Amino acid sequence: MMKGAKGKILRFVISFVAIGLTVYFMRDKLHEAAAILRHEFLWGWFLLAIAGYFVALAILAVRLQWVFRVQNIHLNFRETYHLGFVGLFYNLMLPSAVGGDVVKAFYAYKHSGKKIESATSILLDRLLGFVAIIVMACMGLLSFSKDAESAYVDYAVYGACGVLVFTILFFASRRFARLFKGLARLIPSEKWKLQLAEVYHAIYGYRHHRGPVLMAVLLSFVGQAFFISVNYWTALSIGADIHYGTFFILIPVSYIVSMAPSIGGLGVREATLIYLFSRYLPSERALAFTVLVDVMIYLFGIGSGIWYAFRGGLKAGNPEEMEMLQTLKK
Repeated sequence: MMKGAKGKILRFVISFVAIGLTVYFMRDKLHEAAAILRHEFLWGWFLLAIAGYFVALAILAVRLQWVFRVQNIHLNFRETYHLGFVGLFYNLMLPSAVGGDVVKAFYAYKHSGKKIESATSILLDRLLGFVAIIVMACMGLLSFSKDAESAYVDYAVYGACGVLVFTILFFASRRFARLFKGLARLIPSEKWKLQLAEVYHAIYGYRHHRGPVLMAVLLSFVGQAFFISVNYWTALSIGADIHYGTFFILIPVSYIVSMAPSIGGLGVREATLIYLFSRYLPSERALAFTVLVDVMIYLFGIGSGIWYAFRGGLKAGNPEEMEMLQTLKK
């Protein structure tokens, strides 16, 4: 994760360059995409997609409860559901150094008084989301290999699988992790080394709580399946004719690419979706689909900010505490 002014500038540059290039290369399709949205839009499918988004966030809120349970952090469903929306707001709408995961860890810490445990829980929660995305992408690629018309899609999925296997081995086996012990010399601060060691041992300790972890993994798959279905229903709202299984390849790939430094995936996400879906749809329809995806995402982002404000919003001193907590995740 990048920090400071240079990191912010780089994220802005990547996002706006990506948007600029996308608009430039799609300039001849803008009018046709707008016509599709005006004349062919089906509200029923889009409203179903919005409802599915709420359900998906609810499933992930329950997953977070199971992860917190191992660390004896007790938040009810309403609180974890709220955390999901707050994290969404920070990721999408605030181009600061403090990301949504840090904000969720901060509020969990404020509730429980457990700093390391809160940061570790949020880190593991995010990791479980990655596990579901990558595994589903691999399964989708194997099941619908004929639909994956680009070698780049194959490379992205299998590369992500390799990263996933490495991460699981690193946190599940101390013997394997010791092979990379020498990399600790690259960490300049002894304080950071101790904090990272605490986080590692906390995550490693989850292997003794297989029941909650397996339940959290199951909920990850169900939640991500809902998010993928949301994209499918969004595509149906503009009459797109793509096999449902294809979304289990393309959407996870778009999630993976959108992790690149940017303002909440802005620009990178749009370019990736248009590139991937233009192989299955006319370019103007792929553009219309991407616009609808953005409309939904930012509607939820704005709505999350309004909910956050009504529930108290950011207090004085909170940003500094969040920045301090963020060092635990580096």
